[in-house]
Amino acid sequence: MVGLSLCFALLAACGGGGPAGNEYVQYKGKTLVVEGTPFERETSPDPPGTYLPGRIVIQPDAGQDDDALALVQRYGLTLEGRSAQGWLLVKGPEGYEMQWASALQSQLGGRSTATLDTAQSPTPIATAAKRDDAANTPEDAEAGAPVPDREPSAADVRRIAFDVYERLEEGGGLPATMTATGQSMVIHAKVFDARKESCRPLPQAKPGEWECEAELMMALCTGDCDPSAEEPLPKGERLPVRWDAKQARYTSGY
Repeated sequence: MVGLSLCFALLAACGGGGPAGNEYVQYKGKTLVVEGTPFERETSPDPPGTYLPGRIVIQPDAGQDDDALALVQRYGLTLEGRSAQGWLLVKGPEGYEMQWASALQSQLGGRSTATLDTAQSPTPIATAAKRDDAANTPEDAEAGAPVPDREPSAADVRRIAFDVYERLEEGGGLPATMTATGQSMVIHAKVFDARKESCRPLPQAKPGEWECEAELMMALCTGDCDPSAEEPLPKGERLPVRWDAKQARYTSGY
């Protein structure tokens, strides 16, 4: 989903030299120290390149958005934007993604979570240009089809999953960087089938906005390759879906 996502970044990542902290943050080797509490880099069984370098996804619990934003500013991280689901997409120093995810989740507590962002299925930043929020205004709703009184169907979810990955391939695939070596690569993906599991409206979502879970049968490969020649394997996916009044159908929320 990077043809739809990585290029949506609103702010550049921190640059130059090694990571520098502030009065609340210190970087000691691979250890992150936040307000005096050390967070070690955990050993991960996942291969290099599994996660996007520097990207942390914060999913605040209800009523904790302001708290999460305050922590991002306090600790000198970069807020890139929000996903279609309202999650905060944050940029930090490369090599400290795991430590920051642990630190932020510890600070927020409750049901808020902070995780790394997968390179295979990155969380796109929702922008006005891509989400076209004007299509959800009362004027456009009157001009087009009103929001239906039903959740997206299995056919809707299947069509949207195929469309998302087809647009990724049309954009040249998913650029990714191996965190351990800094080596760049391009991941190609092919969806063979998509089966809807469930759909639910998210807190504070607009009418017609849903998050749907689906099981995809898909193949991945890297470099100069054809994903359609690979063996498909099952993969769980969460897809943001919204009603497009002008098209009179559910479309991707990316």
